[in-house]
Amino acid sequence: MGKTFKQTLREFNWEQNFLVKRWKLRMRYALMGLIKFVLWPRRKKYDLSQVKKILIVRNDRIGDMIATTALIRNLSRCGYTVYVSSRKPSLDIIRHNPHVSGTFVYDDSSLGAWLNTIRAVRKDKFDLAVDVRCNRFVDIKNIVFCSYIKTPILAGFNKSDIATFNFPIPYYSPESHVTVQLRTLLDQLHVKADDLHYELFVSDDIRKKALNFLQSLDNAGKKRIAVFNPFGSLAARFLSDEQINAVCQLLNRDYHIVLIGEKDRVQHLQALNGVFLFDSQSILDVIPLIELSDLVVTVDTAIVHLATCYQKNTIAFYINTVPVAPVSTIIKVVRSHEMFLLNSKLQDYFQDKKYIIKAAPDRTIPVNHLAWAPNNPHAQQILFDRDPISAVDSALFEAEVAKSLRTIQEGKEEDRRLPTFE
Repeated sequence: MGKTFKQTLREFNWEQNFLVKRWKLRMRYALMGLIKFVLWPRRKKYDLSQVKKILIVRNDRIGDMIATTALIRNLSRCGYTVYVSSRKPSLDIIRHNPHVSGTFVYDDSSLGAWLNTIRAVRKDKFDLAVDVRCNRFVDIKNIVFCSYIKTPILAGFNKSDIATFNFPIPYYSPESHVTVQLRTLLDQLHVKADDLHYELFVSDDIRKKALNFLQSLDNAGKKRIAVFNPFGSLAARFLSDEQINAVCQLLNRDYHIVLIGEKDRVQHLQALNGVFLFDSQSILDVIPLIELSDLVVTVDTAIVHLATCYQKNTIAFYINTVPVAPVSTIIKVVRSHEMFLLNSKLQDYFQDKKYIIKAAPDRTIPVNHLAWAPNNPHAQQILFDRDPISAVDSALFEAEVAKSLRTIQEGKEEDRRLPTFE
């Protein structure tokens, strides 16, 4: 059956719209390229043997900072004085970290706040600054911020086409864990790394608060604690009330269930049977709670990494972000996928064109659920193809959680059967 005139006209309009969008996208990157001319220039020659004071630039999320504690420890252990720049919630994670000599709060919520951030970091000098983010999207504010740090050496991953980064480190490994990237940086500095485990530190008062909370629970025959985080930093990861209820019903037989998260979001869930709300003022309050727990169930990668720090039994929900060619032949769907690929290509070339032309690396989009996987042998990673997770079929969701719980239980029984040697 042939296309109707109306269908033909609609497809023609779609094609015209995508031609305009492609042109606008290319013009956007062309105009962004002008930014490169106002970035602070740096000499290509440098001497890494003279580096003593390092600034780690990690201007992103809490989970990323937790993974970076491995890098911070290894640099400090080898005699480097380590400073860190990041957003305030992420800096909270390293507030008590003995390997950190100082911090800078990165705030780009407004132009004034962002300029003040640059002024603050320019009051100090460093022998080396490293932007450790390896996201392939272009963050102009972060690039400019890095450019104006007072340091003769500025390192960054995949930044060969931005002259202010005179120490570009190529890294194209889409399926490798983030710790592989961190090890690459340490290799460049000739630092012999340990196993790159994460580590966290809290005050005695914070630890006591979590201990008192757990001791206040009515045991009622249950001694195990499950920490449940049903809402993440992104709405796409939020569980529905039906899914939350399903998890609680599966856990309730063997565990006290402690809900964590923003109070406004979790408040209505306290009516669920066997559920307790933990009142946390910051992410630091949650650290000892997870350390003292028996199981962690979470949609948020920050909590996943907290659990990894203590090698806790974990059930972690992830969304499959691997872009695949559309099966549909609908023009709108096909062109949308093409636009995604074009944008990715322009981002890569904007930052790393020289290296890409020279080495032709694998520019596959990084796989989020692999790069930021739990990195914990006691973790069960549940991967869903639906976005958001709340749209996942209820029966499938419950079956996956039940399967993970069985695997964890079987692992415990296997550990009990292993011989012990004294």
